[in-house]
Amino acid sequence: MLSKEEKKNLRIEFWNKLEKQLENITNPHGSKVKWMNYNTSVKHLYFRMEADEEGARLCIDLQFPDDGIRSLYWEQFLEFNNILTEKFKDLIWIESFEHTNGKTVSRISVSKDGCHLWNRDDWDKMHLFLKINFKKLDEFWTEFGEVFVNLK
Repeated sequence: MLSKEEKKNLRIEFWNKLEKQLENITNPHGSKVKWMNYNTSVKHLYFRMEADEEGARLCIDLQFPDDGIRSLYWEQFLEFNNILTEKFKDLIWIESFEHTNGKTVSRISVSKDGCHLWNRDDWDKMHLFLKINFKKLDEFWTEFGEVFVNLK
């Protein structure tokens, strides 16, 4: 069993390694991207990477304080369901999700199960999963993000 400190150190090492791998990956226009702090240009709309004992996830989190606005953005993402499903296949759509930060969000995610953050042997497949899928999400956002930006 790992101590709290060991888990903290593994978590830091995992994300630092991934950040290093992502630093030379550009967007479809050839521009550098801040993958770890992705700018959607929409306040309260976040692209998040998660890794834990259950696996790795890439998430679109709609964290708008106003339920009506969150619902509007949710409906807009549903309009792109076919395009998103074509890119990601096994999307998980949760309209009301209790985030670890205590906020209720709407979440669209794709996950890689069967791997574990505390097992370094799983890191390569977790990193690869996150890189491949974040690149797909960036391609989607580059093409269609303006639709969501204009909802503001």
